[in-house]
Amino acid sequence: MWIYNPKHDIEFEKGELFTNVDAFRAVLKDYVIQKGFPLLRLKNERSRVTAICNAKGCQWRIHASPMADNITFQIKSYQPQHTCVMDKHCAEATCDWMAKKLVGVMRDHPIMTSKGVEAKLRKYGVKPSKMQIFRAKNKALNEIEGTHAESYSKLPSYAELLRNNNPNSIYKIHYDRPNLLIEPKFLRIFISFKAQKPGFLEAFAVTECENKDTWRWFFYYFQEFFGPLDNNIPLTFMSDRQEGLNLAYEEIFPDATGRHCCRHICSNFKSQFPGILLRSFFWKTAKSYDVVDYNKAMASIKDINIAAWRYLDKIPRSSWCRHVFSSELKCDHVTNNFTESFNNWVGDLRGKPILTLVDGLRRKFMKKLHKRYQKCCTLTANITPKIAEKLTQISQASRKCEIHMASEDTFEIGDVDRSYIVNLSKRICDCGAFQISGIPCKHAALEIIYRRKKLKHYCEAWFTRDMYLKAYSEMIHPIPDVKRWPAMPNLLPKTVLSPPLRRAPGRPRVNRRREADERASSSQPKRSSTLKCGHCGAFDHNKRTCKGQPVHRTTANKTIAELMTNRRGRPGRGMASTGLSGAVLWDYAEGAVPIVHSSQGSNPSPTGHNGGVNVQNNCQTTAAGSNRKRGRPASNNPSTSTVRGTGRTKSTRIYSNPQVPVHSTSDIAENATLVNMNAPPNVNSNSISSTSTFSNWF
Repeated sequence: MWIYNPKHDIEFEKGELFTNVDAFRAVLKDYVIQKGFPLLRLKNERSRVTAICNAKGCQWRIHASPMADNITFQIKSYQPQHTCVMDKHCAEATCDWMAKKLVGVMRDHPIMTSKGVEAKLRKYGVKPSKMQIFRAKNKALNEIEGTHAESYSKLPSYAELLRNNNPNSIYKIHYDRPNLLIEPKFLRIFISFKAQKPGFLEAFAVTECENKDTWRWFFYYFQEFFGPLDNNIPLTFMSDRQEGLNLAYEEIFPDATGRHCCRHICSNFKSQFPGILLRSFFWKTAKSYDVVDYNKAMASIKDINIAAWRYLDKIPRSSWCRHVFSSELKCDHVTNNFTESFNNWVGDLRGKPILTLVDGLRRKFMKKLHKRYQKCCTLTANITPKIAEKLTQISQASRKCEIHMASEDTFEIGDVDRSYIVNLSKRICDCGAFQISGIPCKHAALEIIYRRKKLKHYCEAWFTRDMYLKAYSEMIHPIPDVKRWPAMPNLLPKTVLSPPLRRAPGRPRVNRRREADERASSSQPKRSSTLKCGHCGAFDHNKRTCKGQPVHRTTANKTIAELMTNRRGRPGRGMASTGLSGAVLWDYAEGAVPIVHSSQGSNPSPTGHNGGVNVQNNCQTTAAGSNRKRGRPASNNPSTSTVRGTGRTKSTRIYSNPQVPVHSTSDIAENATLVNMNAPPNVNSNSISSTSTFSNWF
């Protein structure tokens, strides 16, 4: 009986046995791809398989047929000698064959790249095209995860199984079904588990898009599942200033308050008002715990750019300024970075079939709850580790303050340039950090340490070990494999159809769009971390979006070494068509640097026009007279010269500096000493006429 051994190549022998005809066909295909020769199947039936090498003159041949049981296949005749040449582009290496080889690998590495797939197939001696790799990857993933249509059809059964295994959980499917004769089409889905009720309220939904209608639908089931919340604790939503989201929660939760993510506000702010200084004052404004620091930062912005101050002043303070936040929440977050972390956490599930997506999220939540419950059980202190670390930093910062005692509970704490009043019994401080964050600030910490007490006893209950344990005490129950799902004859509807495909233009975006000045998450550093405009010279924008005035560039203060190199510091290339202004000629005429003159110019060209000079670098230039090569008159425009190089002709416009007196070549000869670097020693190069040609300046 033939047994596959991946460590050895496939070799056939006469009389070798195979379990059935399909097993023989699969081994024959692998053998042909391994050897790399064209195969021709003369007979390919259930009762016999006969194949030969399709190369001209090759004698290779194999024949196999079933034994007496009509199932087991045996090689009856075999001619192993080959006289043809191996070919890597074997026609037997189809996408289906590649997909079967990739299933085992991609089950462990579902996000394998095309280069990784190509490397895995290289050991079989196959060199597939990019399209073959793309199709093979998709077929392998469909074999592992199922197709999108199959995934949607199993959603009702999965929902029923979820309710049975996780009682009191909610699983709502919204589908479209005009009449009973038509199968329902999937629209939306809402999921939340009972284990997420007592702790951090978590729920997720899969919808067609994000707008007011979908957010209102989501908040409706959110309110229904989590029930009426405690009125003493206000509900607060933090968003990225999406209009549909704000309108939806204001309709469902009229008493709730809203915050806007300052990172998104800053992104819009710096697009209109670029600059590191304005950005730093923006974050000082947002993170200020008291109104004094807020007014100081806003005044600085107003002094720098009053338009930027008006832009921020129009945004309601309650949505982004920390000093206006409610002290009942005990939360001082000004960004929703934790949601961005969640998006990155579930990023590997994006684009998967919906059943794989939903069950993958359930598995992630299940593992996270149990992992954090285990971590909480190992805690010995009555405070969470993050808060304990913050208290250590606050305790160190309090050493720089000065304490003045007024009573047993009231103290006056002197900081660098201000003093603050702290009342421990009321847990308030003039700086605002104590009552807004729920953690003692450095001023309160100094008073607590002075009274020989512990900082953790003055933290809110939200940051204790008991509250941590309560948040993750419940569990999400596992779901059996799809092959072990029980039959559900009374389930209605039994299946749902996939929604219509809406393909957006362009390649689907996987990662979050980064800002222009945001560093990419890569191990290799970027070439430049600062965006600079080539038009006006300012930062944080490019020439395409520039609205400023162009910068006047002059070469008057450059040395001869700088003029002999281009912008990249390379000599020679690209300098033949460079025009020098009258300011440059005047500075060099004063004797700052020597002007190089060459005796190679055989075609004199007058340069007596205003501010113009012909610069020749291994090429011939003509500013006036006739074009001798083609016999055409030269241009009458005195500021245009024709530059001829090696096989190329182009026109170069040379501008002058109107603020500097313009001198002709004869004037330069009277005020400067001209040195001919290319002339022999016996040639007098101390004089030059007005018809001489300048060359090799660069």
